[in-house]
Amino acid sequence: MKRTNLLFTVLMGISLFSCSDDPSTGNPGAEEPRLNITFIMDVEAERLDNLGNPTSVPEGNAAQSPDFNVLGLHFIGLYTDQFTPYDDGVTIISTATTGSGGAQAIDFNSEVFFNEEINTLSVPLSHVTAGTYEYFRASVGYQKYKIVYNLEGAETEIPDWPDGVDDNIDVDGFVASFLGYNTYIGSYVIEDQTVSVNGNRAQGYFGLETKGNIQGFAFIQLTQGDAIQTTVPNPISDTSPVPEGSCVVTGQFPSALVIPANATQDINIEVVISINNSFEWEDGNGNGKYEPLLGETVVDMGTRGVFPTVVD
Repeated sequence: MKRTNLLFTVLMGISLFSCSDDPSTGNPGAEEPRLNITFIMDVEAERLDNLGNPTSVPEGNAAQSPDFNVLGLHFIGLYTDQFTPYDDGVTIISTATTGSGGAQAIDFNSEVFFNEEINTLSVPLSHVTAGTYEYFRASVGYQKYKIVYNLEGAETEIPDWPDGVDDNIDVDGFVASFLGYNTYIGSYVIEDQTVSVNGNRAQGYFGLETKGNIQGFAFIQLTQGDAIQTTVPNPISDTSPVPEGSCVVTGQFPSALVIPANATQDINIEVVISINNSFEWEDGNGNGKYEPLLGETVVDMGTRGVFPTVVD
């Protein structure tokens, strides 16, 4: 797991709900206590299904744990108990939506982005409604990471692939994936390539980029596609379902989070997000390698569980 102490303070474009009409109240000149939420992408965390049960990769599929680079969030909320409806939680952040692409959609450029160096969201505790919370939710809108895939099929799919050069080669591929229910994208950068969209894309849309130099042949391969499904673990789906098609993952605190009415100290939360074999595909030939140029289909690229903990 990767941990840092750098803070990402809430910026413009994010709606932050407050229990106080005047967030500036308090002792003038004193540093206001804050709620700090640190996100950790963990390849060893438990791998869950949509109902929050442990699960393995099904027969006929293969999967790998990606090398993570960027996480984009649209929403963070706290929930009193398993019976609290999705719409009745306490919202910590909710980023902008837009109708620029037709139907209402998450505005990609307004999401809150985290990386290895900046992975903590910090908000004043005076902006958070006091109470006791058993559950944490986050809407994962965007992920960018590195995977390994095989170039088998390049001889017919990549223009000018040189004769006699073996295409059974493993290479790094860079994936940008969009997991929100609907996202308006102007353009996005995968690794070096900029992809212009200027429209809405449904949950599961992704771009895959590879650059390589094989026996003097330099190439760039850019692929776009859609995952068949996106896993969204919610262990309380029977009592508190999330909106259909969203990527709002749910996790329970081991011990309830308590936000006091007049907090005097920071409260720190670590949120482990499981990426344990989170990139999954239909393994057509059973060799355990992702071979998109042979038509192997991405099945799932959702997160595999969220595990929040209050820390000292």
